[in-house]
Amino acid sequence: MSLLPALRLLRPILSVGKGDRQALSALTCRARPEVVRNRITARSAVYVAWDARIACRYVGSVHRAGTEAVADRLAEHYRHPREGRARAQSWALLTVLPLRADATAGPARGAEGWAARLLSPLDGHAHPAVDIGVDPAALWGGAI
Repeated sequence: MSLLPALRLLRPILSVGKGDRQALSALTCRARPEVVRNRITARSAVYVAWDARIACRYVGSVHRAGTEAVADRLAEHYRHPREGRARAQSWALLTVLPLRADATAGPARGAEGWAARLLSPLDGHAHPAVDIGVDPAALWGGAI
């Protein structure tokens, strides 16, 4: 599955530049909290978990004060009482789309909803609803 449609849609709120493939590849790593903690320092992000066949398993968002927000959130997923073990076994890679420093929780959740709609993750179903009748650029005040 291609991440490009989500990248195009979310571009106004991402902190990586348009066409910055090298920066994006640096934000894809093994889906292990200790690896993410060493490589990703985003406070606000949309993250995508992929399995070994590069199928989208999960889309989530995080907006917290610390720079280890993504790693902390991933660790919480793995501690989930019912689904944690299966997630830790099936989530092979994590792509993190860091949001602009001025992003707030609302746009982060909206970006998650749009990314989930575009990527159709196999796991997770509690994504924020999106209004397909409203231009998503309205979420973050920029034109797409």
